[in-house]
Amino acid sequence: MSGNNLDFLAFTPTLFSFIANISLLDISRNMNFSNNAKLPTNYPDKALGVLVNLESLAIDLGPRPVFKEGFKKMDKLKVLEFDKCKVEVLNNSTFINFNWSIEYLHMNRCQQFVRVEENTLKPFPNLKVLDLSDTYVHPSQAFQLLKPLLHRTMEMINFHHVNDESITNHSAYSYEVNITKEMVKYIQTICVEILDISNNNIVDFENGSLLTFNRPECLLNISLSENRFSLFHAHRLENIKQFFNKAQNLTKFEYSYIPLSFINYPPIAVTNLTNITEERVIKLPSSIKVVHMSHVLHSGQPVLWTIPPNASIDRFDVSFCVTVDQATASNGSLIEYLDVTGVDSRVVFDKIQLYPLFKLKTLVMRSTRLYITIKKQKNIFTFVSGTEKLDISDNFLWKLPPDIFENMTNLTNLNLSNNLFRAVPLAVTRIPNLKELDLSKNLLTNINSTFQKLFDVLYAKHGVFKLHLDNNAFVCDCKNYNFIRWLHKTNKTNFTFDRNGYNCLLHNSTVTNTRIAASHFNELFAGCNNGVWLKAGIGLIVTFIAIFFPFTLIYSFRWRISFYFYKRFRHTLEKGIDVKFKYDVFVYYPESDLSWIKYILMPELERKWGLTMCIEHRDFPVGRPIADTLADCIEQSRHIIFLVTSSFRNDIWGQYAVERAKYHHFSQNLQKIIVITKGINMEDIPHELSVLWKDLALIAWPNDNEKEIENVWNKLRLWLFLNHSN
Repeated sequence: MSGNNLDFLAFTPTLFSFIANISLLDISRNMNFSNNAKLPTNYPDKALGVLVNLESLAIDLGPRPVFKEGFKKMDKLKVLEFDKCKVEVLNNSTFINFNWSIEYLHMNRCQQFVRVEENTLKPFPNLKVLDLSDTYVHPSQAFQLLKPLLHRTMEMINFHHVNDESITNHSAYSYEVNITKEMVKYIQTICVEILDISNNNIVDFENGSLLTFNRPECLLNISLSENRFSLFHAHRLENIKQFFNKAQNLTKFEYSYIPLSFINYPPIAVTNLTNITEERVIKLPSSIKVVHMSHVLHSGQPVLWTIPPNASIDRFDVSFCVTVDQATASNGSLIEYLDVTGVDSRVVFDKIQLYPLFKLKTLVMRSTRLYITIKKQKNIFTFVSGTEKLDISDNFLWKLPPDIFENMTNLTNLNLSNNLFRAVPLAVTRIPNLKELDLSKNLLTNINSTFQKLFDVLYAKHGVFKLHLDNNAFVCDCKNYNFIRWLHKTNKTNFTFDRNGYNCLLHNSTVTNTRIAASHFNELFAGCNNGVWLKAGIGLIVTFIAIFFPFTLIYSFRWRISFYFYKRFRHTLEKGIDVKFKYDVFVYYPESDLSWIKYILMPELERKWGLTMCIEHRDFPVGRPIADTLADCIEQSRHIIFLVTSSFRNDIWGQYAVERAKYHHFSQNLQKIIVITKGINMEDIPHELSVLWKDLALIAWPNDNEKEIENVWNKLRLWLFLNHSN
């Protein structure tokens, strides 16, 4: 009967007499209290009192509720639920006419300040569950409500989000909460299994208060998330260590979304775990099953988290958590699900000491800058060889070592989405039990015949295969017509991909859909297999040219041919001796544009992409001729970027840098010359760069258009990374 417009005042004493034996009644979300907000709400005790067998009652709670003596007859009532209530005042006599049989009290989403008296719950001495989530009573009052439940045993106390900034104007309580011993003196005596005090803007707690319980062995789950206090300094660190030591039955610990950091306090990297003192070692209890420490922005002295050898953890989530800069899992500990998303992969593989986790089933490593670790280390996944699901999406990966998954014989699900792959990595062929592959949001133009056959073989072997390919750069042309045909003729049961097709580019640069291309196959690809005569004609022409014009061509292009072979020879030689560059990119810019370089370009290239830049105001040595320094820096850089603005034309050193770039591009190993124009037209580009026009990568910087700027960053990143050596 919930969600209607019933008027409780119209309930007659005989209204429910014909269903007097029901055990559950839900008449919530019916009353409109806006007209009589300040008047007492008298509940129809005579009408409801006939329901003597009722065990569960859900009803609205008015601003000033009055429950009369008729409710005493409901002596079997165990569950009392108030959802989206409008209560403003709860006093010691509010629930006095309810029977002592109440075991479960839910009062949720009362989102205005509620004034309560400390003996409000005195009529409920047998209470097992107290749920006040999203009811704004403030933590100070919430803890005081527990006075009548002193020394009781309870299943759950839920004080999630009982504090909100909106209530500070209507009460004397502060939005910032500091937990004192006086506030928690009642809850410390209660043996409770589940405790939730998340999202209450708790900024600190006194020594021996929040995490100190008379019977800590009762706790199974505790949630401290979405607050603002640190567990890693002073008495708070000692309290959490003591808590874990005594809470020997704890199975779930939540401490996530803690926006706590210190301005100008640099993180301290500790490469040797023995350097961390015993005072800063936190040992989780062996009973722990679930750990959520996600999005904790802590900085300062590191702590060492240790997982005991006999622990068997179902889920360990430390995504985007800077407190796990040091951790170790003891030999013998078992973890089934590990999420280190947002934690630098160099920390995961270098500073977190993990014994081989052979029981690990799921490993999530999104946004971990894995492309850096893969270049420096091999066989990085040897410690998780038994993993079944691996997520390494969003890691700027454009290639993978062929043997990176070689020992992962149990791997069935692989997520490579949101990377820079231009083709399916060869490493996929080393996964014999693969059942699901996510390659969405990459740069794939097709799936070649080798991988088509591989996916068909995997489907035939396992009877199921899922392939995710959306948001790629597919091309619908004659080179890829076999891919289009394979994609939409694979109608096998349990071979899953998007049957609606994927966007692809036609030869005339228009965008269509692979499903549409397949349905018009004969129209689009009719000439793909009918070019024998054309090939024969071209062969005759080539033969004619080869016989009558060889010497003319060789003579005309003698210098280019000689230079081509010279470049090929030099490239092979440099590859053999493994040429190293000091800088990834040298940036030349007019002095007036220094601020754009410092605050726009450098944060993106160095901090986000991990590249090494060379700029004049930071890297040029003092006292050395600028001409020599320019020449050396260009020679020691893999790429060069020219920032061309209106002041570039009159920059003498800019002209000199262009000449050096020409020299090193044509005679050495300068891989990419990129010109970024800012605030000028294309025709105003200096003529010194015209000689390099065919070799330039040109970017016109947009004006305050976020979408265009994002596209420019993606284009620049693609140019720099696709030529980046490993």
